[in-house]
Amino acid sequence: MIEKLLLHFIGYGVFIGVMYGMWKSNARRWSRLARKYSAGDQIPSQESVCFAKRTMQTVILVGGDIAWNSYKGIVTVGVTSEGILLQLLLPFSIFHAPLLIPYRDCSIEPKKWYLFGKSHQYTLTQVSNVQLIVDDELQHWIETQCASLAVAVS
Repeated sequence: MIEKLLLHFIGYGVFIGVMYGMWKSNARRWSRLARKYSAGDQIPSQESVCFAKRTMQTVILVGGDIAWNSYKGIVTVGVTSEGILLQLLLPFSIFHAPLLIPYRDCSIEPKKWYLFGKSHQYTLTQVSNVQLIVDDELQHWIETQCASLAVAVS
Protein backbone atom coordinates (compact mmCIF):
# COMPACT_ATOMS: atom_id res chain seq x y z
CA MET A 1 0.00 0.00 0.00
CA ILE A 2 2.74 2.49 0.95
CA GLU A 3 4.87 1.43 -2.02
CA LYS A 4 1.95 2.03 -4.38
CA LEU A 5 1.29 5.45 -2.84
CA LEU A 6 4.99 6.31 -3.10
CA LEU A 7 5.08 5.25 -6.77
CA HIS A 8 2.05 7.44 -7.52
CA PHE A 9 3.63 10.36 -5.70
CA ILE A 10 6.90 9.98 -7.65
CA GLY A 11 5.04 9.53 -10.94
CA TYR A 12 2.94 12.65 -10.44
CA GLY A 13 5.99 14.59 -9.25
CA VAL A 14 7.97 13.68 -12.37
CA PHE A 15 5.02 14.60 -14.61
CA ILE A 16 4.54 17.97 -12.90
CA GLY A 17 8.29 18.63 -12.99
CA VAL A 18 8.50 17.90 -16.73
CA MET A 19 5.47 20.09 -17.47
CA TYR A 20 6.94 22.93 -15.38
CA GLY A 21 10.28 22.64 -17.18
CA MET A 22 8.65 22.68 -20.61
CA TRP A 23 6.47 25.68 -19.73
CA LYS A 24 9.41 27.59 -18.25
CA SER A 25 11.74 26.86 -21.17
CA ASN A 26 9.04 27.89 -23.63
CA ALA A 27 9.06 31.35 -21.97
CA ARG A 28 12.80 31.96 -22.52
CA ARG A 29 12.44 34.51 -25.36
CA TRP A 30 9.65 36.37 -23.58
CA SER A 31 11.82 36.39 -20.43
CA ARG A 32 14.70 37.97 -22.36
CA LEU A 33 12.38 40.76 -23.44
CA ALA A 34 10.93 41.09 -19.92
CA ARG A 35 14.39 41.76 -18.47
CA LYS A 36 14.54 45.04 -20.43
CA TYR A 37 10.90 45.86 -21.17
CA SER A 38 8.91 44.57 -18.22
CA ALA A 39 5.83 46.67 -17.48
CA GLY A 40 5.23 44.81 -14.20
CA ASP A 41 4.72 47.67 -11.71
CA GLN A 42 3.53 50.13 -14.36
CA ILE A 43 0.45 48.16 -15.43
CA PRO A 44 -2.14 49.90 -13.21
CA SER A 45 -0.98 53.32 -14.40
CA GLN A 46 -0.68 52.08 -18.00
CA GLU A 47 -4.26 50.79 -17.99
CA SER A 48 -5.53 54.32 -17.49
CA VAL A 49 -3.43 55.77 -20.33
CA CYS A 50 -3.85 52.86 -22.73
CA PHE A 51 -5.21 54.56 -25.83
CA ALA A 52 -6.46 51.39 -27.55
CA LYS A 53 -6.43 47.64 -26.90
CA ARG A 54 -6.91 44.61 -29.05
CA THR A 55 -7.31 41.14 -27.55
CA MET A 56 -6.74 37.66 -28.93
CA GLN A 57 -3.90 38.67 -31.25
CA THR A 58 -0.96 36.62 -32.48
CA VAL A 59 2.69 37.49 -31.87
CA ILE A 60 5.64 35.30 -32.80
CA LEU A 61 9.05 35.59 -31.14
CA VAL A 62 12.12 34.41 -33.04
CA GLY A 63 15.85 34.61 -32.50
CA GLY A 64 18.55 33.57 -30.15
CA ASP A 65 18.46 29.93 -31.21
CA ILE A 66 16.50 27.56 -33.41
CA ALA A 67 12.69 27.47 -33.53
CA TRP A 68 10.25 30.18 -32.44
CA ASN A 69 7.50 30.85 -29.92
CA SER A 70 4.04 31.42 -31.32
CA TYR A 71 1.54 33.15 -29.07
CA LYS A 72 -1.43 32.55 -31.33
CA GLY A 73 -4.61 34.27 -30.25
CA ILE A 74 -3.55 34.81 -26.63
CA VAL A 75 -1.92 38.25 -26.73
CA THR A 76 -3.54 41.55 -25.79
CA VAL A 77 -1.87 44.40 -27.68
CA GLY A 78 -2.22 47.90 -26.30
CA VAL A 79 -1.11 51.24 -27.69
CA THR A 80 0.00 53.76 -25.06
CA SER A 81 1.71 57.11 -25.25
CA GLU A 82 5.03 55.45 -24.23
CA GLY A 83 4.94 52.36 -26.43
CA ILE A 84 3.31 49.06 -27.24
CA LEU A 85 1.94 47.02 -24.34
CA LEU A 86 1.91 43.22 -24.74
CA GLN A 87 0.15 40.96 -22.24
CA LEU A 88 -0.81 37.30 -22.41
CA LEU A 89 -4.22 36.06 -21.34
CA LEU A 90 -4.53 33.87 -18.24
CA PRO A 91 -3.34 31.11 -17.66
CA PHE A 92 -0.69 31.68 -20.34
CA SER A 93 0.62 34.76 -18.53
CA ILE A 94 2.34 32.56 -15.93
CA PHE A 95 6.11 33.13 -16.41
CA HIS A 96 5.27 35.88 -18.95
CA ALA A 97 5.42 39.38 -17.43
CA PRO A 98 3.61 42.14 -19.36
CA LEU A 99 5.89 44.02 -21.76
CA LEU A 100 5.94 47.73 -22.53
CA ILE A 101 8.11 48.29 -25.58
CA PRO A 102 8.98 51.97 -26.19
CA TYR A 103 8.51 53.21 -29.74
CA ARG A 104 12.07 54.59 -29.80
CA ASP A 105 13.48 51.05 -29.35
CA CYS A 106 11.59 49.57 -32.32
CA SER A 107 12.98 49.07 -35.77
CA ILE A 108 10.16 47.78 -37.98
CA GLU A 109 10.58 46.21 -41.39
CA PRO A 110 8.21 44.29 -43.66
CA LYS A 111 8.92 40.59 -43.79
CA LYS A 112 7.32 37.58 -45.38
CA TRP A 113 6.87 35.11 -42.53
CA TYR A 114 6.23 31.41 -43.16
CA LEU A 115 2.97 31.15 -41.24
CA PHE A 116 1.51 34.63 -41.81
CA GLY A 117 2.51 35.66 -45.28
CA LYS A 118 2.71 39.46 -45.14
CA SER A 119 4.00 40.51 -41.74
CA HIS A 120 6.32 42.92 -39.97
CA GLN A 121 9.40 42.20 -37.90
CA TYR A 122 10.23 44.32 -34.85
CA THR A 123 13.93 44.39 -33.99
CA LEU A 124 14.47 45.94 -30.58
CA THR A 125 17.57 47.94 -29.73
CA GLN A 126 17.88 46.66 -26.14
CA VAL A 127 17.36 42.96 -27.01
CA SER A 128 18.64 42.49 -30.54
CA ASN A 129 18.67 38.68 -30.43
CA VAL A 130 14.86 38.40 -30.15
CA GLN A 131 12.52 39.72 -32.85
CA LEU A 132 8.74 40.09 -32.75
CA ILE A 133 6.71 39.12 -35.79
CA VAL A 134 3.19 40.53 -36.19
CA ASP A 135 0.86 40.11 -39.12
CA ASP A 136 0.26 42.92 -41.57
CA GLU A 137 -3.28 43.64 -40.34
CA LEU A 138 -2.17 44.05 -36.70
CA GLN A 139 0.70 46.31 -37.75
CA HIS A 140 -1.73 48.46 -39.74
CA TRP A 141 -3.98 48.70 -36.64
CA ILE A 142 -1.01 49.72 -34.44
CA GLU A 143 0.01 52.42 -36.93
CA THR A 144 -3.57 53.73 -37.13
CA GLN A 145 -3.87 53.87 -33.33
CA CYS A 146 -0.50 55.64 -33.02
CA ALA A 147 -1.60 58.22 -35.57
CA SER A 148 -4.88 58.75 -33.71
CA LEU A 149 -2.96 59.05 -30.43
CA ALA A 150 -0.66 61.67 -31.94
CA VAL A 151 -3.67 63.69 -33.14
CA ALA A 152 -5.39 63.35 -29.74
CA VAL A 153 -2.29 64.49 -27.85
CA SER A 154 -1.62 67.52 -30.03
